[in-house]
Amino acid sequence: MGIVAFAFVDLVFLLVTASIGLGMLVSWWRQNDAEFPTFKLVTHAILQVTSIALWVSFIVTQELALAWTTFAVITAGQTFGDLVMFASYRSRMSVVGSVPYFAAARDVLSFRRPAPAVHAI
Repeated sequence: MGIVAFAFVDLVFLLVTASIGLGMLVSWWRQNDAEFPTFKLVTHAILQVTSIALWVSFIVTQELALAWTTFAVITAGQTFGDLVMFASYRSRMSVVGSVPYFAAARDVLSFRRPAPAVHAI
């Protein structure tokens, strides 16, 4: 299987992850949570949608610089995704202040809420 085939497989995973994220966003928004982390969510979404566009550009052009740029943008977007994970944990667990990373990650990866677990993976 060539690099383009792997790139298409990756694109499918990116699109599935994005669709799960969109579903979670709509669900959270409908809850009218006063703690809704608008800036973090919007930044996370913009960076991840940008990374998908960059990845498609890489598939079309096969320019390695685009692949590395995509990696950088995904990484920055993931940082904001982690901030959203902390905000979600604080909101659901009624925690004030900082949250240990492993507590929030363990909560997400416990699969008690399958959509966030799959989205995170």
